[in-house]
Amino acid sequence: MLVTLTLAEIARICEGELVGDDAPVNGVQTDTRANLQGSLFLALKGESFDGHDYLAEAINQGAAGVLTQVETSVKPAVKVADTLTAYGKIANYLRHQFTGKVIAITGSNGKTTVKDWLSQCLSSQHKVLKTQANNNNQVGVPLTLCSLQNEHEVAIIEAGTSYKGEIPKLAKIIEPQIAVITNASGSHLDGLGSLEGIAIEKGALLSGLSTDGVAVLNRDDPWFDYWFSLVVPKKCISFGFSPQADMFASDIKLHKSGSTCVIQYRLEKWPLALNVPGKHQIANAMAVLICLLKSGFSMEQGIRLLREPLHIAGRLEFVHTKQDFLLLNDCYNASPTSVEAAIDVLSYQEETTKWLVLGALKELGANEHQVHKALGEYAFQAGINRMICLGPVAAIAAGAFESLGGQATICESHAEIITLLQHLGKDNAVLVKGARSSRMEKIIEKMII
Repeated sequence: MLVTLTLAEIARICEGELVGDDAPVNGVQTDTRANLQGSLFLALKGESFDGHDYLAEAINQGAAGVLTQVETSVKPAVKVADTLTAYGKIANYLRHQFTGKVIAITGSNGKTTVKDWLSQCLSSQHKVLKTQANNNNQVGVPLTLCSLQNEHEVAIIEAGTSYKGEIPKLAKIIEPQIAVITNASGSHLDGLGSLEGIAIEKGALLSGLSTDGVAVLNRDDPWFDYWFSLVVPKKCISFGFSPQADMFASDIKLHKSGSTCVIQYRLEKWPLALNVPGKHQIANAMAVLICLLKSGFSMEQGIRLLREPLHIAGRLEFVHTKQDFLLLNDCYNASPTSVEAAIDVLSYQEETTKWLVLGALKELGANEHQVHKALGEYAFQAGINRMICLGPVAAIAAGAFESLGGQATICESHAEIITLLQHLGKDNAVLVKGARSSRMEKIIEKMII
């Protein structure tokens, strides 16, 4: 933790009440399986768990105190109205003790790639703290900020959402100096209702932007004008493929494992070569580049750092298989736009037969049928030869693919798909894509060397 707090100070920060003796706290933990010695155990309550059941155990394991929203005989304790809200207040307090730069990133697609890519580049000169895994919600964001140490110079915080009103809460906790919105597309339709609802929710990140902060926005997104209206008079720098963007890419050449383009910014031009494939990665690279410029890097430094290979587990990884066919592992998660981007990359490959292995997309609500149908059509139009779909929802895409003349197979288990792929040879390229709940990594695990 960035600074040592006392239980009394935490009670003041959280507008709570200290019951029992005061004591110093060297960290905040929400799991009794962690090292609790000298820390504050913060009891969270979820649908299938309740941390309040472990208050006494936490003290027995050496916790300096507990933070609770229920009456308890366990002492010392900080009693608050809501422990999740209190967690955010503690995190925000620590954020204000941090003298380095805080960068927040959200968007329907690309936010994790931008976060990891930016971290990779910034780490060449700075000690960086970034969101780990998918800790991008009301528990994960405080977890990250409470992990700040004096050695850190930059914090990169990913902000996600699954329901209306979550990102405004995260923005209030993070209060970034740079806020990035990559795009708004049809993910989380079930929780946010419409594309407009998604755009409004993503745009709420800008409400936490510091008065001298900078918004980094996608000029090509249909909701750009709305987001721009939220940051006036704060500064905005846009990126995209339109010359209307402050930073835009032209002369684009896409290859099977990378791309080249020319970046124009403030009337100057620079060649950019990337070792990651896909036009969408050029957009991500521009978002990263702007953040680097606003963090004190020169354009030349940023261009050089972006040339370095980028490896993010489960995100368009080119994998060597036992059967010697090309496997594109993109099974970290899936939204309609990210599936289309991955299909584009598959279409660039030189192998004779291109396979799309698709698991169902989630959180689409009433749009579930139309989205999967459109993906099947998109795959066929992109020149994909064969399609394998897991389960009845993904099968909607298979039906659309077949209706246009493609060959599709519907499987009910990962094992069936694995059996089919085991017969492929080196003239095949296979993209594996699906929502986290589809567990498509089970297929990858059986195919890799």
